[in-house]
Amino acid sequence: APGRQLAAIAILTALATPLAAQEPTPLATAAALERLLTEAIERAERSVVAIARVRRDSPPVPPGAVRPPIVPGLPSREPVDPSYVPSEFGTGVVIDPKGLIVTNFHVVGDHRVADYFVWIRRTPYAARLKAADPWLDLAVLQIEADDLRPIALGDSRKLKKGQFVISLGNPYAIARDGQPSASWGIVANLDRQAPLPAGSTRPGEGRETLHHWGTLIQTDCRLELGASGGALINLQGEMVGLTTALAALAGYERPGGFAIPVNDDFRRALNSLKTGRLPDYGFLGVAPQYLTVEERQQGRQGARVADVVPATPAAVAGLHTGDLITHLDGEPVADDLDLIRRVSGLVADTPVTLQVVRDGDRLRRGRTLTMNVTLSKKRLESSRVPFAEAAPPAWRGLTVEYATAAPLFRERSRDLESGACVGVVEVARDSPAWKAGLRPGDFIARVGQMPVATPRQFFAAVEGLVGEVAVQLAGVPAEKATRTVPES
Repeated sequence: APGRQLAAIAILTALATPLAAQEPTPLATAAALERLLTEAIERAERSVVAIARVRRDSPPVPPGAVRPPIVPGLPSREPVDPSYVPSEFGTGVVIDPKGLIVTNFHVVGDHRVADYFVWIRRTPYAARLKAADPWLDLAVLQIEADDLRPIALGDSRKLKKGQFVISLGNPYAIARDGQPSASWGIVANLDRQAPLPAGSTRPGEGRETLHHWGTLIQTDCRLELGASGGALINLQGEMVGLTTALAALAGYERPGGFAIPVNDDFRRALNSLKTGRLPDYGFLGVAPQYLTVEERQQGRQGARVADVVPATPAAVAGLHTGDLITHLDGEPVADDLDLIRRVSGLVADTPVTLQVVRDGDRLRRGRTLTMNVTLSKKRLESSRVPFAEAAPPAWRGLTVEYATAAPLFRERSRDLESGACVGVVEVARDSPAWKAGLRPGDFIARVGQMPVATPRQFFAAVEGLVGEVAVQLAGVPAEKATRTVPES
């Protein structure tokens, strides 16, 4: 916009230091800014691609028929047609020369009913979904194409409010010719919460992603419908965020939007998704609550423990209801949202150190304790269906999971004591595990005499075993706890 350009010129002119007798003219200052913007776009734009989501039940339009308007849900031409205009579209970013492309989970949608196509310089490629993670709203596609240029990843932790950023995307599906649209603006804010769905009124309701707890970059770059999954870049051409258009979140067009920050959480998740696996997100096992106004006015900070789930890392470490968690790994915990965001962005098996205030009340500070906790895995409960191309490992027809991520954990947690076990999530019918009487919902504490508390420990314990193997169940009477698994 002209106003934004004039403001930028004024700012740069005011900051300019005369290196010679004559100060730079406003035109020279504007040209310098323009050069920075165009060079950043040139470095990054080849990595930004157009994505189409095609419903498998959408019939093709016969050759010669009038092209339908771009309205979600209406049928379109065949995706391999050069003149095809998709009705459901978004943006992606090349992250690996082998054809890996990152986008938003909400761009790919329900993998059970959709196929995907990627346009690179007017050429459509059928794409294969590697993995789709609803918790971080990320997905990775793969195509078979040559001469792909991965984008350079920056570090969103270095961002500050007011910094210039550029968005590159596929608004209204116009980037199929290899020319993503650019918009520029500033970082308006950091650690913002994604808007909750309409009608969400109860605490926690509608918070189906980590970003609903406050992770997002807010920008005033114009992010129109179809810009989701695009690149938010800095003036060096590095991607510092993956854009999420408010138009996609709210269902109608709005100026500005958000971006998922490219930070350690993003990189860890991306590394898993690139291999076709879902990340294992951290789980502590407390229900935190916001401090009262009175406590805030007294200068207190942190997350009050409203409840401790039995057989979780929090319970094993000795956290109590009423404890105040003030620090995580030496960094202050601002509130309940901050605690959930930070724990849920880490991975399972991560050791963390908590600083806790106990036996305090509104008048007394209480005593400070330090607790070392190893996180377990969070169970993702979402209306959106995740996907992983890589099948989970199995042994004799048995698939296990972290106990805290097993479907029946909450119902059984009081029976599991220390929680040092793994949950049975799948048993192939007529397999050796099935013949032994193992069923989904069981929890295994030992293989032979070896305790197993994680899937990794379980598979290490069974590796190389031959013949019958005895496993001990948790949460059942001792006389009923042994299951003997035959070799075949």
